[in-house]
Amino acid sequence: MDTLILLSLCLLSWRGIQGQHDNSTKVMDNMLGHKISLPCDVYSHDDSSTPTLQWFYKKNENPTVIYTSGPSGTTIEESDMKSRVNVNKHMHLVIEHTKVEDEKLFTCRVVDQNGKVKESNVHLRVYKAPDDPEIKMEENGIQITDEAVQIGECETKNGYPAPNITWYRNNTQLKTGKDGVVVTNQITVKSNGLITFKSVLSSPVYKTDIYSTFYCEVSYHLSNGAFMKESDRKNITVDYPNTEVKLFVKSQHEIIKEGDKVQLMCMGNGHPQPQITLFRKDEEEPLVEDFLYSWTVSRNDSGGYICKGLSMDDFNEMEAETELHVHYLDPPVLSEKSPFIVELGSVHSVSCHANASAHTDIHWTQDGSTIATGSDLSLRFLDYTDAGRYACVASITGVPGLTQTQELLVILKGKPQVTVSPQHVEVQDGDRLTVKCTAVGNPTPKITWYINGTKVDADVANVSDSEVISELSFLVTQNHLNGRISCKAENEINSSMEYIQLQKRSETTVDPGSQEESETTKDPSVESRSQKSYGVVIVAVIVCILLLAVLGAVLYFLYKKGRIPCGRSGKEDITKPGEKDQIVVEMKPDSPAEESVLLPGAQDKKQQAEQERYMDLRN
Repeated sequence: MDTLILLSLCLLSWRGIQGQHDNSTKVMDNMLGHKISLPCDVYSHDDSSTPTLQWFYKKNENPTVIYTSGPSGTTIEESDMKSRVNVNKHMHLVIEHTKVEDEKLFTCRVVDQNGKVKESNVHLRVYKAPDDPEIKMEENGIQITDEAVQIGECETKNGYPAPNITWYRNNTQLKTGKDGVVVTNQITVKSNGLITFKSVLSSPVYKTDIYSTFYCEVSYHLSNGAFMKESDRKNITVDYPNTEVKLFVKSQHEIIKEGDKVQLMCMGNGHPQPQITLFRKDEEEPLVEDFLYSWTVSRNDSGGYICKGLSMDDFNEMEAETELHVHYLDPPVLSEKSPFIVELGSVHSVSCHANASAHTDIHWTQDGSTIATGSDLSLRFLDYTDAGRYACVASITGVPGLTQTQELLVILKGKPQVTVSPQHVEVQDGDRLTVKCTAVGNPTPKITWYINGTKVDADVANVSDSEVISELSFLVTQNHLNGRISCKAENEINSSMEYIQLQKRSETTVDPGSQEESETTKDPSVESRSQKSYGVVIVAVIVCILLLAVLGAVLYFLYKKGRIPCGRSGKEDITKPGEKDQIVVEMKPDSPAEESVLLPGAQDKKQQAEQERYMDLRN
């Protein structure tokens, strides 16, 4: 092993020395296992003579010939490289599957016919990337110390040339001689020439190192540049004395309630942990001789708990205490038992109370919808819809998920409530009429139909235990017109009756379009057409008024021109003082009415009749 290490160091030193070659030496890099071609710069194809050419390297200061070519032929000498080398037509030395030991100074020598010697050198360097670094930290606890103690190792294998390893604590580089740090490196060379590099870290250990993270970094060179790899990050275990213990209560909920999973955990403030025992306060029998106790809690688990710790290093006894409070809520208790049977029209109060660990909030629901808050609920049963499922819902303020519910089924008993549809209908002889009657009651009611006081049969369907629906369908006759249909619902308690009034439909003849409009008055489009018709009527009235105004203006104009004489004789008649004014308008012969019409102011019947006739003609 010592010989291998010495050989490795010699190779490294030789590489450094060979790196300081003169300008006539060419440096070529190649990855381990790859093929490479080394040129012979002193050989010329233009030389008409046949020179002697040799490739060789020096081993122990003695040249080892690899290849010889000359007038007498070509030979590959016996050497370690014989099976892997060849010379191409350009006299380049081709090496297959490069190995670590191929890292040498190769020489190409050419001797011409005159004995003149020319040489060119090629320095071949071989590279191999190392494996990923492996880090191992001390598995046992390390006592706090100001002296440097070994805390970890970092190793990388199968690299060439030898890499470098750097240590870090919390991303800060550790260097030998700084803060008491000591880093020692070991190099191992395998038989194939590859290198294993190990670095050992020693350092003082402090209490703060319980939070420290360590890792190592491997840096190396290849033919195409510099590279690095990092190891995993690891911690160390630091031993230091316990001075106290602490007791914790852990649960999935911040506020603990019955049914929650709870853990009691007791921990010391040092390492290794002390011997722990958990107790219920005022009880001698321990819950468990361990740092952890888990169980599902109930209200009886409320109270104090104690943790006792014993340090095995100095037998120091420590103790801690905590309090556990478990909330609880019992199902609510109602003042009435379910089912609660009440009479229709009655008023009742129901109260709700719940036993709990803290103040409770209470609200009431009916069929799932909130209807009131507080412990007391006042109910007025005016309709069968007031029956159903009521529930008292209790919860504790500030304790999520702690809720209890108690249901109260309310059953109403009373006489039936009846509704009919329609309540008024217009019919004609020969119509087919269908009417409906719905009755709700408890006990379940029975429906009976009457037409003008005569009992008739109809279809009846039970919707539920308390609701019955019946439909009556019949052909309308003359005896039904302006009559009345009665729906009677009765049960064991009482009966109720509702009526449907039949009215004979008007027989006024209407055109099909008007009839269609009357049958579809609920259609928005029909209502729109009705509104438009109403607008047309208004416009027609306005036009008539304007025509009358124009006619009056024409008559007044003719009167002013003398075309319409005043008086019955066609001449102007001036009345005597005290007599009532009379104005007579005489129609021209070509007028449709050739008679004179007496306007207002006439005193005898004839004049009044003529006046009315004139007004009719005018209109």
